[in-house]
Amino acid sequence: MTKKPKGVKTETTETDEQAEDAHLIALEFLKQLITLSSGVLALSAAFIENFLPTSLPQSIILLVSWGCLAFSIYFGLQGISAIVQSRLVRGLNWASGRGRRYTGESKYFFIAGIILFAVFAFLSFLQPGVAAPQ
Repeated sequence: MTKKPKGVKTETTETDEQAEDAHLIALEFLKQLITLSSGVLALSAAFIENFLPTSLPQSIILLVSWGCLAFSIYFGLQGISAIVQSRLVRGLNWASGRGRRYTGESKYFFIAGIILFAVFAFLSFLQPGVAAPQ
């Protein structure tokens, strides 16, 4: 039986390191999506009086945007939960099951929410100025 010299990595070790990196990167990605979604929701709700929707389509776009951002937060939290569970339970792989699905859904809901919010902001910009209540 031959011993491998120290510092020589085996294929299993490299695969383990890649899996370790993947879950850390996914966790960081989900935390960023949750933070950005929460920030957009909080700031747009706090300053809603500055850009009140003036038409039904604008209102619908804003509400759907908020819904997408809220779903992004929900699926981001579910993805984090799946990753944590996979670290605690041997044999569970977050990247091939629910965790991967939740991560993807969080990302796509975030993108949809941001695009819809940008459309809402653009439409609000094009509307004639409405005086804010004093």
